[in-house]
Amino acid sequence: MQGGTIDRNPDPGQDQNAPKETLSAEALTREAAERLDEIHQYLSDRYARREVVAQSETPGGLYLDWVPIESQLGGEKPAEPPDDDRPVRTDQGDHRAELTRFELERDDAELGPPGSIPLLRVPIDRINPTVGLNDWLAKSGHARRPAPVDTPHEIAPPAAADQHKYAYTSQSLTCYGTEGNINAWPVFVEWSDEFSLGQLWLVRGSGTGLQTLEVGQQTYKDLYGDWQPHLFTYYTTNGYTQQGDNKGGYNESVAGWVQYATTIHPGALLTPLSVFGGAQYQVALKVQLWQGNWWLRVNGTWIGYYPASLYSTSGLRSQAGRLDWGGEVVDSGAHAGTTATDMGNGHWPYEGWQHCAYMNDLRYQSDTAGTMTDYNGARGAPTPNCYDIETHMSSGGSWGSYFWWGGSGRNSSCP
Repeated sequence: MQGGTIDRNPDPGQDQNAPKETLSAEALTREAAERLDEIHQYLSDRYARREVVAQSETPGGLYLDWVPIESQLGGEKPAEPPDDDRPVRTDQGDHRAELTRFELERDDAELGPPGSIPLLRVPIDRINPTVGLNDWLAKSGHARRPAPVDTPHEIAPPAAADQHKYAYTSQSLTCYGTEGNINAWPVFVEWSDEFSLGQLWLVRGSGTGLQTLEVGQQTYKDLYGDWQPHLFTYYTTNGYTQQGDNKGGYNESVAGWVQYATTIHPGALLTPLSVFGGAQYQVALKVQLWQGNWWLRVNGTWIGYYPASLYSTSGLRSQAGRLDWGGEVVDSGAHAGTTATDMGNGHWPYEGWQHCAYMNDLRYQSDTAGTMTDYNGARGAPTPNCYDIETHMSSGGSWGSYFWWGGSGRNSSCP
């Protein structure tokens, strides 16, 4: 049986003389091979249950299954989204950015038959993690042990020898949704069992009662089989301790998410991406609790939802109790030393426009009527020499509440 492997990013622009550690042949035991077989079988079974009416491949190399939209809910029609309340803003003074354009939005895109929606199918042979199924489905490749959450940066605390490193903002409040823009960049991730992301978190509860809804952009080879940035969704109903159908997990890897749109889906590639010193691109996100569902809008399109019934009454069933926007990197304990994985675009907040990643126009829905209020998140940067953030809440300018964020990971001040 084949065991899992951990790949190192071959990008020649990075320091190839840094210490390298890989799993030895002796370490790839029968138990590891059985764990990989379990993951592959899980994916095979999941794909086999889909009512596929067509298949397609995008120019970026994504494989899609097209299924009848009603097949997600046992033949029932999905809910209808909220009305589109306002267009996405891209003209923000001198700092103009364009929206990313997803592959299926292009005029020459190959779409499925009418009435069908796309679900990502990652080729199974590209998925070769070294962990078990519950850990692979987890937020970071390791399920969390039950523990109370006392501070925002513990939203996904370390498991095994891994370290989660953050540059984030957080505000405790009662809210029913949020919106904002995340600047899209190519991201260097050093190892396949590490990820780098920028996202929003809607949160309520603590300990094993912690519940989240998370959306953003992520580069994570062990999940997607490539080194490219993807749109992602994630949820947990139990403090990240158990993954699976209606419990928690990524995208469509577990039951929970209901796909609605034909052009944008979880796992989609973000293209084009920002250029250092040049054109800037961003993805516009909005999450709104609407008629019993947490809907997600991406670049002005309502793409799908998580039913609020997934959550408990003390969790996200009817509201969120905290809102976070920020970046996260997993520094895998399988490798010696600090990771060189980038956050943002690998550059620092002080470098600013066209040189560093940002999130802007950040607001939250403060009542059930849809009132939007400027976000006022407090800064958090537990490892500022590795990853940092510079906040400008309620700035009064065209960017509203915003921040610069990112960092390079391993450097002379972050050994």
